[in-house]
Amino acid sequence: MDLVLTKWIALKGTEKLARCCQEELRKRFPAAMIRDAAGFSKFFSTEREYQIANGYGAAAIYPLGKGGVLNGLWYLLEQTDAGMEIDLRKIPIRQETVEICEFFDLNPYYMDSRGSLLIQTENGPGLAFRLEHEGIPAAVIGGTNESNDRIIYNQGNKRYLDRPQKEELEKIFGIDRE
Repeated sequence: MDLVLTKWIALKGTEKLARCCQEELRKRFPAAMIRDAAGFSKFFSTEREYQIANGYGAAAIYPLGKGGVLNGLWYLLEQTDAGMEIDLRKIPIRQETVEICEFFDLNPYYMDSRGSLLIQTENGPGLAFRLEHEGIPAAVIGGTNESNDRIIYNQGNKRYLDRPQKEELEKIFGIDRE
């Protein structure tokens, strides 16, 4: 089955960093970029994606949150008893997230990704097209398989998905009860 990711990873993490660390970020980035990132909360709702995916016959839907996309993949695969092969470069990420994560030396793939869904479906390209038609960014990032292997490809390099990691925001804010 195909794995579809909606919107972009690390939305909540980027929004929180932009909102809570504005002064520090302003030393390096334009105010407009920080303001845009602090407004990522407008992307947090996933209600419409759920409706579309369910109507399209999704086999599984996993809402991303703390721990990011790589932890989300682990938990989805545990629920569905599947392996996977994905291409890291197909995972959508906003440039604001890349810049802010580099600034704080954080890994966006383990950062709070509230606002994004992982969807397991028979026809990933069809679902992604349907979501895009409704104005919801979506990408097929790979697929599941019947093996136990959880493989991530990145520019021709192959590695295995690690067990769940700590939320990256804990490095900045400590344990967050939000």
